[in-house]
Amino acid sequence: MHPTDPSPRLLQFGVFEVDLRQGELRKKGQKIKLQERPFQLLAALLERHGEVVTRDELAQKLWAGAMVDVDNGLNIAARKLREALGDDANTPRFVETLPRRGYRFIAPVQAVPESPAEVPRAAAPLPAPLTSTPRLAARRWAIAAICAAGLGFLAYAVALPVRPPGVVRMLRLTTTGRAEAGAMVATDGSRVYFNERNGGRWSLAQVSVEGGTPMSLPLLPPLPTTPGDPTVLAISPNSELLVTIAAGVEEDAPLWIIPTVAGPARRVGNVLAHAAVCSRDGGTIVFAYGTALFRVKSDGTEIRKLVDTPGKPYSIRWSPPGRAEVLRFSVLGHWYSVWECSPDGRGLHPLLPALRPGVFIPGGETAIDWTPDGSYYLFRVWSARGSTIWALREARNWFHPLRRAPVQVYATPLNFAGLAASPDGKRLFFAGGQELRELVSYDARREQFLPFLSGIPVRWVNFSRDGQWVTYVTIPESGLWRSRADGSERLQLISPPLLASEPHWSPDGRRIAFCGTELGKDYRVYTVPADGGALEKIGPDGYGSCSPSWSPDGGSLMFGRYRSNGFPGQASIWITDWKTKQATILPGSEDVLRPVWSPDGKYVAAMGKGGTRIVLYDFQTRHWTGLVSGETSLGVPYWSRDSQSIFFQRVLGSEEQPIFRLNVGTRAIEQVAGSRQIPQSGITGYTLTGLTPDDAPIATVFRNNADIYSLEMDIP
Repeated sequence: MHPTDPSPRLLQFGVFEVDLRQGELRKKGQKIKLQERPFQLLAALLERHGEVVTRDELAQKLWAGAMVDVDNGLNIAARKLREALGDDANTPRFVETLPRRGYRFIAPVQAVPESPAEVPRAAAPLPAPLTSTPRLAARRWAIAAICAAGLGFLAYAVALPVRPPGVVRMLRLTTTGRAEAGAMVATDGSRVYFNERNGGRWSLAQVSVEGGTPMSLPLLPPLPTTPGDPTVLAISPNSELLVTIAAGVEEDAPLWIIPTVAGPARRVGNVLAHAAVCSRDGGTIVFAYGTALFRVKSDGTEIRKLVDTPGKPYSIRWSPPGRAEVLRFSVLGHWYSVWECSPDGRGLHPLLPALRPGVFIPGGETAIDWTPDGSYYLFRVWSARGSTIWALREARNWFHPLRRAPVQVYATPLNFAGLAASPDGKRLFFAGGQELRELVSYDARREQFLPFLSGIPVRWVNFSRDGQWVTYVTIPESGLWRSRADGSERLQLISPPLLASEPHWSPDGRRIAFCGTELGKDYRVYTVPADGGALEKIGPDGYGSCSPSWSPDGGSLMFGRYRSNGFPGQASIWITDWKTKQATILPGSEDVLRPVWSPDGKYVAAMGKGGTRIVLYDFQTRHWTGLVSGETSLGVPYWSRDSQSIFFQRVLGSEEQPIFRLNVGTRAIEQVAGSRQIPQSGITGYTLTGLTPDDAPIATVFRNNADIYSLEMDIP
């Protein structure tokens, strides 16, 4: 809520309006009967909307020490309030219950001006000169009066309050929990198209806009027969999907056009892309490759570059008919921001330059889409707390000639990437969820995964050389911790705004190296004392770095390095002498990722370019050798304690996502475990994240519980 009056009398959320002085709740202007206590509860929550108001605070406000059954009274007041608002405690749109803590009002709230802005009065005209004739004087008076009236009317039109759009109702359309929350969705008005995840495989799915059981969207020849994962990018005016199909970890993948009704899929020439959109007539496609936008005809011919962007562009959208043609898209540099340019690449500029940085929040704002009539542009702002949707009213005509400040129209704890508006503009669809994680380790005797470290939600687990201590990164806050192997003596080593990943113990157990970043800065390698203390940054400025790994004697620290500017460039591996701090490049390591030093110091294992290979560097021969390759991502390698084996996972391309052990000497490969050995149900995937001191795989299990949702909109 951003009221200009510190004590606003009228507040609005969705189709409801609250008069705090009169004690009235109205829906579309009609008064709704609400008793005193439920209204007081509503007023208390609106006063601090978006925050948790505890039960004790509410009891003091509503009863002020009176001898009543406060808990029962609060429950009754909350129930009556929800009945008045048509809200649901299980899927709240307005009042969220936090068990045993209190309540939170989660819908956007706006202060309503009590009267229209005052019309500026026209200044009195100067008296006519004595030499003026009566007719000339009258004409001047008439012109002045007309100008004054016109200016006054224009000022009134500009200042006239415009009711912002609002969300009337949220509906959950699917209940499988397997929608991909980080992906785009598309709709033709009757169905919603989205990505569905099953382990390490993604598929195209569809569901009715009224909800139901999702159905797969068949992929007909001539699609490639090799494994690959499709990603929905956009839908054309002809109801054909723009889809990329990727086999590795490379973002730019072949671009395809897939009919939603019938007919074979068509490859768009030799285009590689990670984002794309069709023109209004469907004859042209604008796509993103690397850090630039390109234009191509829908048959794959006449490719030309439009413009270089200050980061990787995503979520490209073409303005709807009835508006000047522009492209808007997200740019990922140090954060996400929305940019726009003309369809020929001219006039590239940020959409909201005055609001960056600081007005919005960590993560930045990401492009979504216009409402179908072009009156509003919607974008998302996200953080660890969830996602919010904002509406930017476009300059529509001479009566509303100015673009106004964005207003928040919806808030949810769910994470989602993009919205798709129905053709009539009355509904928005998105894939949203809250990812849940659990740490498990493989028990070879029982042949199943069991909870590890009490199943805490962490990533990147690494043990000290003596096996007595463990370090890990907590999710979602990305804090760095260390503890005893049994979980005791926990100590937080770093916390936000610094975010950690990939920790690695020094051989003497005194320090932990890790990859760290802050919002707006590159990833860098740091070290921190295992008992806490000052951080030390490794390597020179001007480059990002990650994936630290100590030499067995502790004399050197190896890491991957990439170009700066907020996005990865050509990769290489560097080794820093711990005493002199001098860094040298490992020969032949260009485009090699995630290096790991073997415990005996003889080798370096790493991911090859694209993540579909695991390669080995021999310090004696000074040569790289390919160990294993696949058609899809093979994940990060982990060394066994005796340096005889490498563990890796087929992360993509398989529902089971198997974990393998590769014998370095014989090159023999055996499967160790798979997702079928995780006894719990509802698993959407898991990732190998470390090894125990006896070489048992440790994994992070994901329960994404993401589904397709619909927002019914009230757009003025």
